[in-house]
Amino acid sequence: MQKYLAQVEVVAPNHLEKTRNLVRAFLSGPGPKLQQRIVERRQKTTNWATDWWLSDMYLSVPLALPINSNPGLAARPKRFSNQKEAAAFLARFLTELLNYQELLDTNGLEVEKVKSKDGKIIQPLCMAQHYQMFRIYRRPGVNGDEQVILDRASSGDHIIVAHYNQFYSVPVRASDRGRITEAELVQQILTIMETKADPRTPPVGILTTAKRPVWAKAREELLKHERNRHNLELLERCLCVVCIDDDILPATFNNALKKEDRWIADRDYANILHHALHGGGSRYLGANRWFDKTFQAILGKDGMWGLTYEHSAGEAPAIFKAFEELTEKVDSMPPSDENTVPSHLPAPEKLEWHLSEQSLNYIREAMTSFDSLVEDLDLCILWFEDYSKEFIKSCRVSPDVYIQLALQLTHFRLHGNLVATYESAGIRRFALGRVDCIRAASPEALAWAKAMCQGDPESQAQERMKELFDLAVQMQTKEMNDNINGQGIDNHLMGLRYAAKEAGEPVPDIFTDEAYRIVNHFALSTSQVTTKNDAIVGYGPVVPDGYGCAYNIRSNGFIFSVSAFHSDGRTHAMRFAQTLEQSLRDMAAMLKNAHGHRSNSDEM
Repeated sequence: MQKYLAQVEVVAPNHLEKTRNLVRAFLSGPGPKLQQRIVERRQKTTNWATDWWLSDMYLSVPLALPINSNPGLAARPKRFSNQKEAAAFLARFLTELLNYQELLDTNGLEVEKVKSKDGKIIQPLCMAQHYQMFRIYRRPGVNGDEQVILDRASSGDHIIVAHYNQFYSVPVRASDRGRITEAELVQQILTIMETKADPRTPPVGILTTAKRPVWAKAREELLKHERNRHNLELLERCLCVVCIDDDILPATFNNALKKEDRWIADRDYANILHHALHGGGSRYLGANRWFDKTFQAILGKDGMWGLTYEHSAGEAPAIFKAFEELTEKVDSMPPSDENTVPSHLPAPEKLEWHLSEQSLNYIREAMTSFDSLVEDLDLCILWFEDYSKEFIKSCRVSPDVYIQLALQLTHFRLHGNLVATYESAGIRRFALGRVDCIRAASPEALAWAKAMCQGDPESQAQERMKELFDLAVQMQTKEMNDNINGQGIDNHLMGLRYAAKEAGEPVPDIFTDEAYRIVNHFALSTSQVTTKNDAIVGYGPVVPDGYGCAYNIRSNGFIFSVSAFHSDGRTHAMRFAQTLEQSLRDMAAMLKNAHGHRSNSDEM
């Protein structure tokens, strides 16, 4: 409750006095009884928080999955001289994916471990997310979605390939002889790639972009026909979806901070992240997806290579790691043999739909709402290379803490206040642990941001600024460590709220209060997404008037992807990225100027 009040003090100061009274009433009233219910639940479940958290964070949220929930990753593009090379790359990737799936089937992954804070204890991390990523499907519901846990006896033996909005089922294991060969996979993929676009193909995939209750009703309509039931079962039970995109997004989707930044001619980093996140809406590639499926690899005709994934199944470390490691294995292989042996497999099964007038209406409505969501997304990529994490470490500051404070300073400079800030904290030290929320908006961060914005050049002011920075660092470091060790406040508060709900009791006033709404209105949603290789990773804001900011800490600098919504009018991704760039420069200058700073700052 003390930590909660500190949040109210920073992001909802006008409500502080009232909230103090509500906290007192909660502690002397229903609080202890609700706490006891959580303690009892802990005795009966592997992890008391996970199911409630899953519902609260994902399954009960009615928003559309793309942009609002599913992240995107754009990896370094591929270079192919013809379609056959592209098909060979995909076949190899899928072969490695099958190897990985078989490793998962035998529980063969090495358990990941981390050092405890003092470095004395090696702690194992829960590996459940790795094992379930190919076994979970998110099915829409009118009153909340459900996670379908797939049985390996009846799923994962075929993949779905999407091309020109048409879905194909490709068996990767045959009942009579096990896995099909890589050469056979190449032929199956080439058959699909060589199929011409058919303008009559209904863009059924666009239904997965609708708000969840709308998609649930559209799905019920589809299920009335036996053919559609068969298709939906193939889509739900596949190992993964591979999206082959025969188009690129126009330059209107470009927005990197330096216009010369390109991975592919005429497409900057922002353009490629747009491609990975939403495919450009119904006019481009947005229907060439099935957003309910956990793992969707995307290959563009210009070599764009990326991924989008359904987030309720797991966090980025598990899913991106698999994607990157499989890609690396394929990239290290010698060129494939051009002379492939003819295959006698039947052609891939084309999923034909039977659509009623009502289904066609649902598709039209989904196209309209998805296109307006896509057009509203404002993305900017900042690749910051003035210095790297080594400089930050030489100042004895955690790079993550440093960047979180840079984001606080940036928001304060732009909007004159701090807002509820979400940073995902992995809690895999606990069985079935997912994440809690590291909150970077602290009274200490606010005091430092104010001092930085006054910009007094006097040496005494500089000293004071550094002192305030050190206090903010201490606070943020404690907040980070508390969270990853299970001492965060968000899952706990959520648990107390759910404990009342499940007992059929009135929700305590502390949770219906305006301050609680403000403290949970995450106008800054952030995440450190560390990839093995350079990759652009991002997602949309989680509230209409907010920012999303994913950052990838690289040895050569930092990659930020900033998102906002044009419709808000006050938020602006490019302006945030430019201000963030200035904040990072000013922070380094402050550290260099501060009296007694003796870091190895040559790279500055």
